[in-house]
Amino acid sequence: MEADENEGHGVDERPLAPPDDPAGVLGEEASTALRAPAVRRLLALRTERRLTRKHLAGEGLEVTERTVWRWLAEASRSLRDAIRPGERSGDRFEITGEIRVLLAYWHGNAIAVHRQLVARAETGGRDGQPTTTAESTALPAGAPPAVVPLLGPVPSLSTFLRAVRRDLTAGEWAGLAAGPDAARAYDVFGKRAVSWRNQVWEAGHVQVPVLVVVDGDLVRPWVTWFIDCATNAVTGVAVTPGDPSRESVLVALRSAVLCEEPYGLFGGVPEQVRVDRGKEFLSRTVTAAFDLLDVTVEDLPAYSPRLKGAVEGLNRAVEGMFLAALPGYARQPRPGKRASRPKDEVLLGLEEFTTQLLAWTLWWNTEHCPALLRPAGWRPGVILRPRLVRFAVRHAHSDEPSF
Repeated sequence: MEADENEGHGVDERPLAPPDDPAGVLGEEASTALRAPAVRRLLALRTERRLTRKHLAGEGLEVTERTVWRWLAEASRSLRDAIRPGERSGDRFEITGEIRVLLAYWHGNAIAVHRQLVARAETGGRDGQPTTTAESTALPAGAPPAVVPLLGPVPSLSTFLRAVRRDLTAGEWAGLAAGPDAARAYDVFGKRAVSWRNQVWEAGHVQVPVLVVVDGDLVRPWVTWFIDCATNAVTGVAVTPGDPSRESVLVALRSAVLCEEPYGLFGGVPEQVRVDRGKEFLSRTVTAAFDLLDVTVEDLPAYSPRLKGAVEGLNRAVEGMFLAALPGYARQPRPGKRASRPKDEVLLGLEEFTTQLLAWTLWWNTEHCPALLRPAGWRPGVILRPRLVRFAVRHAHSDEPSF
């Protein structure tokens, strides 16, 4: 029994690697150190004309057969390669700043850049000037002839492409091909620490891609809402048929602060609210309301949606999970070249749309809750009461009017 329990384990109770995996038994460094003796033994067998494919597989070098043949060829020519087979040399080809500039002129077309480098090396222009008409016309628009560097040995196309993939990140590649906006999509941003409920809210507007009927006209309403960053719960919502204003912000703020019917039990008074330089949120009336509630307003830089990811994620989620199923959805793919709505499609009114949006918001707050945000013992239908202690203590004996 004891022998069966210890089968497949070493003396230190660690599992042993399979017999054909020497790197797992000896480690990466030990396996690399065994390459030199193995290559010398294979060279001796090849000198005696006794080298076969079985010898290549029996050495356990954990590389392909083609790589072993390449090591043998390099070891035959150089003593350094025989001592350290498979070690990269320090003079490998790298993408320089001049080549990056040429890649920018060619919008990331690496094959065209390599073709340009080969033509430059073959003609050998003087002082960076082209020597033939063909070379001059091959340059991209706006690129001076001196932008093409003159390389000594031009690497092969495979080596050049491998260097481009190694030295350029995905963001740099996208930026060269499509501009800085495409490169910004590959940026990595830090993640804020997890906060507590009602510590930080985020606010924003979004124009929904749904046509609704307002007084006989078809409009796309605007939604203003507040979302709690800790629980991802929508605390306040306001729907307007026209452009958002300070009135819509105050209506959404009122529904977010009050935790009674018909506003629901999600809300309270936050410590901080993040906005994105919207004039409606920074108006004197809205600022006075935030000061009355003792709420700090953080004005984020413009065109920085990454800094308020909670409300931006809510804008994307509501479209894919709710708006796309409504009649009058403006981004619905339709057959034909022109976008058209079915003639028998019955559109919603503003009140009916608002009712369905509030019902979806309640579902979002109660049933659709991410697992990482669920507190201990949470289950669908159980709603946590908000904490209004700080606001109640501050205004218990205050005569300041409410808004």
